[in-house]
Amino acid sequence: MNYEKIKSGALALLVIISLTFTWGIWNYQPSYETITDSAEDTVAEVQGGRQLEISDLLKPSKIISHQGDSHYGTVSENELSWVMDEMGSWTFFEPENVSNSLSEAGFDKLLSGDSHVELFFSSSVPFNTIKTMLRFREDLVPNAVFNRIVITEAEEANKAFVYFVSVEERLVFKSEIEARSLAAFKSRYMEASEELEPYIAYQVPNGALLYVRENPPVLTVRNSLTDQIDADTFRQALFSDPSYVRKGSNSGSAEYTDGSSLMRINSNTGIVEYVNLAEITQSMPLDQLIDKSITYVNNHKGWVNDYRLFQAEPGSAEISYRLFMGDYPVFNSSGMDVLSQIWGKERIYEYNRSSYILELLPDSQATVALPGGKNALDAVLNQEDIDPVFLTDMRIGYEMTVEQESSKIFSLKPFWFYEYNGNWVKLESDEGGQADGLE
Repeated sequence: MNYEKIKSGALALLVIISLTFTWGIWNYQPSYETITDSAEDTVAEVQGGRQLEISDLLKPSKIISHQGDSHYGTVSENELSWVMDEMGSWTFFEPENVSNSLSEAGFDKLLSGDSHVELFFSSSVPFNTIKTMLRFREDLVPNAVFNRIVITEAEEANKAFVYFVSVEERLVFKSEIEARSLAAFKSRYMEASEELEPYIAYQVPNGALLYVRENPPVLTVRNSLTDQIDADTFRQALFSDPSYVRKGSNSGSAEYTDGSSLMRINSNTGIVEYVNLAEITQSMPLDQLIDKSITYVNNHKGWVNDYRLFQAEPGSAEISYRLFMGDYPVFNSSGMDVLSQIWGKERIYEYNRSSYILELLPDSQATVALPGGKNALDAVLNQEDIDPVFLTDMRIGYEMTVEQESSKIFSLKPFWFYEYNGNWVKLESDEGGQADGLE
């Protein structure tokens, strides 16, 4: 009997201690204000936002045409879209894994052989995703991913061979295509044409060839007027029951929580950070990750600027889409350039994005003449702390910064950027200057 009383007393003490800790945790949180919803306040969409398809977000990063020992290419958005639309009219035969039949020399020749056309992708692309954009004769496609497509000529005029290649894994899937309009593609990309610019090739040690535009264009410094998506729009869109959400503030940010999820909006950068604390991260097949990520943003019409799929790999729960301005990617050190997600088992775990809507102002008179591709590449390689093994890409892009005079105006200035050890870094325009790291 005494033993039962002791157990009951200990249990009661534990309950009291638990309640005390819970009370303490809530008291140390920011002071929140309960938000009530009116009957009319049910809109969970971003005003002016759009819903997009995978074909709007998945484009090659560049096209390279190999003609003898010379290389020509383009990053033109119009050309990239034309190629994907053209490929969408082709019929693809069942892809066959031919990886084991290729030697190292054969693999290299496949990528850069004469009259071969390479399409580069910034992200891994699953076959189950690309089959929603291309027409395969068979329903079943390989359970694999690729990051390049190589198109080569066949003997018959209306046929060609297409290779889906994962460069890092040395995986190659061969398909034959048949299309009456193939002549237009061949004349546009397998021969010298005004759509293509000369590129130089650099052999990365123990890696693939890196292609850099030889003569970069003179680009205009762009300015953009910004509008901001109202915080209440995100509250309505991201929380499962907005009526339970309370508002507070902490360290220059507005915070919203329903007890299991937290949304923070930075007052300086406009970055929205949403975390679902009830979830834990869990990877899923890459095609499912891509599909879920697009659907999630579509559900609140969250595509307000131009984005492209930029980073997603098999076995990961993370995916990101980068802001683009015309033909070129945008980079920003505060994270305003990327829409990213991390997924859990059932629902999204983390969602980060900008709340700004960009509207380009008329072109300014300021122009930037970037150094040529060879000089820019030499400037990268000549830095003391650079190991060429970790250099994987190099391209022109815009650095987006906030104008000091007005926080509502963003400046977009062109620079060379290079991908080094998984991070994108800005090369200063003096060719030998100090570089700034950007994610």
